[in-house]
Amino acid sequence: MVAYQALVLEQTDTTVSATYQTKLTPDLAKDGVLVKVAYSDINYKDRLAMNPKSGVLRHYPMTPGVDFAGEVVESDNPFFEAGDQVLCTGYETGITIAGGYAEYVKVPSEWLFKLPENLSLAETMQFGTAGFTAAIALSKLLRQAFTADHDTPLLITGATGGVGSFALTILAQLGFTNLTATTRDLQQTDYLLHLGATHVINTADLTAGPLKALSHQTFTGVIDTLGGPVLAHILPQVCAGGFVATCGNAAGATLETTVMPFILRGITLAGIDSVYYPRKDRKELWQLLATTFKPEIWPTVNLVAFSDLARELSQKTHKTGRVLVAF
Repeated sequence: MVAYQALVLEQTDTTVSATYQTKLTPDLAKDGVLVKVAYSDINYKDRLAMNPKSGVLRHYPMTPGVDFAGEVVESDNPFFEAGDQVLCTGYETGITIAGGYAEYVKVPSEWLFKLPENLSLAETMQFGTAGFTAAIALSKLLRQAFTADHDTPLLITGATGGVGSFALTILAQLGFTNLTATTRDLQQTDYLLHLGATHVINTADLTAGPLKALSHQTFTGVIDTLGGPVLAHILPQVCAGGFVATCGNAAGATLETTVMPFILRGITLAGIDSVYYPRKDRKELWQLLATTFKPEIWPTVNLVAFSDLARELSQKTHKTGRVLVAF
């Protein structure tokens, strides 16, 4: 056994506090793998864990962190050997079992993937769940016939966040030239143009008018990270045969809409679930992220030391792009 530091969330009345605790590496369960963590990240879900009313964590105390990357120390599965570099995103990590905000993590082997060629451990966590979610959404969007025209009008909401910024920069890198990005802070306009946006609009503009069953056909494809009333106002603006990938609820979980865009324009609304995305398809997506989808222009990456993570999680400030946690 090895003593190590883990960040632990504990609930007191209506608040959650984050502290560091010393723990001992656990014995391996059948088919388990023990990993020494090199990097993690901060996702929207990780910040929600600081709110006991969010329902993200089913019990406290808990070591959060839905993503991590590092080196195998011990394995009960012959596919993984000591020294292998591995990554994990999603599943129940940091939700029902101790997650990536610790110097050592034990997880079932079927949750792990070996590091893809052409990606470093740090880069896998710069992507993390956000980049992986964007890759799922983009893979579905790019199957649509209208994407053969690279000037087709596409919309990315919440484009300064993790999923939105990856979707934007990857689409621009693939040659798409009619990309509208939304933000609640127009001071981020230059940043979004740098990532590849053709147009930048205030998110509030999408919800400014009355909600209609059908509106002017404006966008053929949408990557929506916000949900709620924003998504409700977008659906009537989607062109006939259009496609919308929805993968977030930052603007709300309730969707008020009608069937009209679906039955009169034949649009598709696809939900994106990265947590339980099939293992057999994950390797292909990580290979895309290591090659075709690997950004030439990365979204902003904010580096936080593990020793500063408790303070970072306790702050309510919003950072543009991604937060990388280094151990």
